[in-house]
Parts: sequence; structure tokens; C-alpha cells
Amino acid sequence: MASYLIGYVDPEKNNGHEDPMLKEFTYGDLKINGEKLLGLNKGDYLFFHKTIYDKRYITAYYFVEEVHLVKEIIDDPLFRDKYNNHHLLKNRNQLENNECVVFGNPIRSKVLDVPLELNEHLLKQLSRPSNLNPNQTPLAALSSALRTWKVLNDNDIKLFLDLIRDNEKSGRLSNKLLSTEEVFQVLERDIEKFIASNPEILGKGLKLLKQQYIFFDDSRLDLLLLNPMNDDVVVVEIKKDKIGREVKQQIKHYMKLCRDELGYTNIKGLIVCPGILPYFEEEMAAAKKENIFVKTFGWKLDVI
Repeated sequence: MASYLIGYVDPEKNNGHEDPMLKEFTYGDLKINGEKLLGLNKGDYLFFHKTIYDKRYITAYYFVEEVHLVKEIIDDPLFRDKYNNHHLLKNRNQLENNECVVFGNPIRSKVLDVPLELNEHLLKQLSRPSNLNPNQTPLAALSSALRTWKVLNDNDIKLFLDLIRDNEKSGRLSNKLLSTEEVFQVLERDIEKFIASNPEILGKGLKLLKQQYIFFDDSRLDLLLLNPMNDDVVVVEIKKDKIGREVKQQIKHYMKLCRDELGYTNIKGLIVCPGILPYFEEEMAAAKKENIFVKTFGWKLDVI
């Protein structure tokens, strides 16, 4: 059994070359690295990492399903018609020694919603710890330490999977300070996870009742909170961009479903967003009469 931590570069920084192809869970290589891949067995893991601004992050992992020499499958339409990995699109006379492709299990492989930062502390916890060069910048030292593939054992895999699970559960927003670039990466689900973990940010005493609840019509609300002081429930809809009329209609629909399907009577709607589009400001202000309110979020400046 063998598993690896593998670095890669985004296609726009690599002459358009995309590998790993995360949308289809394939990864190809050749020569010495191809030989390493050929030593993989079903159930091994590949963890992929890259630089995002000035840090390195694990962005995806594959649970290995199959590994094939390209020369043995290059004429098989099952592979050539289904996958777009560039190794499979070569002509037979272009193939190199040990050129192969790994296929990750599509169910057990994952592109991370929240990338996991690789830092010195984490690398020192691995079975083969890395000592970073103190004379280099943190990013340069990490890049040097991870230039070659890092072999992982079962304990390393468990550590990564546990950290990834905890990291995605807490979301990108936490008590840590985000860089300017990281702020632009924040998604609606990051804000949702943060509020779910800290519901009182929207009102004193609020408790989480439901998250990503699916109604009978397959519509899905972000959060449902409870105010135990008066038994009011709060339907929360989160938007990363400024809102208009359609969001008011959306939250009214959720409020009706909470009444009809869940039996709640005291229902308040709360839209969390960065602001309201100018044309709809008066309409959203008037929505208070329908027990629909808006809270806006922003970002705090700090200097480090």
C-alpha cells in the first residue's frame, strides 16, 4: 500500500496543462512518477496541494479505484470517450515510459469546499516530518519541503481526513484573520456555517433548529433558528451578493412552508446579505410589515 501528497499548478500557470483533472477525478504522470502511481492499489489515497496566494493548501483527494498504463487503454472507447485527461488523448507514438492514469472513486474522492492549509505544524505531525528551512520565506520553505511527493501511511491519511472533515464543518470563517485575497474566496456556505455555529450573532439567545432543511417541494432553506424566549422561529436566507425582490419572494415561500409543513405559527424571515440593490430598497424596507427583515454583513479591517 502506498499513498502520496502531491503538488500541482493551476492550468493558467502551467501553459493550460490541467492535471489532476478534479472534475473527473483523474491524474496522470510518467517516468519515475508514473512508476510510483503504478505501485498504487485500490483504497490508497492521493492528496493534492497547490499554492493559493502566499500559502499552500490541500484542495482535493482521490480514493484510488484503478490505475492503468495508458498504452493498454488508449484504444478503449470506454476510457477515451468518457475522460478528458490529456494523457489519454495522446497518440500511441507520443507515449512515454510508465505513462499511466489514476482513476479516483467518484463517491469516495472529493474536491474540498474549504481547502486545508498545509503549514509547518501539520507537516511535523506526519510519519515523515518535514523540517522547514528557517532562512527561506514560509512559502518558499514549504514549497522546498514538498517539492517531491511525500509518502503517507495510514496514520497520515487519518490525520488529513479528520482535519479536512473538521475544517469543512467549521467553514472558511472562524476566529482566524482572513487575508484580503481569502475574503474574496468566501462562499455563501461559509457564512452559513459560521452563523450555524454562532447563531447569537443574529440575535441574543437564538439557537439552531435546522440547517439545509429540504421541504416536500424540494426547496431548501439555509437555516432555521429558534428564539426560546418567545418560541419565535427565524427563517434565515443567506446571499453573498446584494439582493432584490426575488429573495423576498424566496423567503416568503420558506416561511409559508414552515407554517404549512412544520406547524410553526410565530415565524420571522431574515435575509443576511451585503446590501440591497438600490431599486429595491424601499420595497425591502416595507417588507418589515410582512415580518421580513434584512441584516447586512461586512469585513473588519485589521493591520498585521
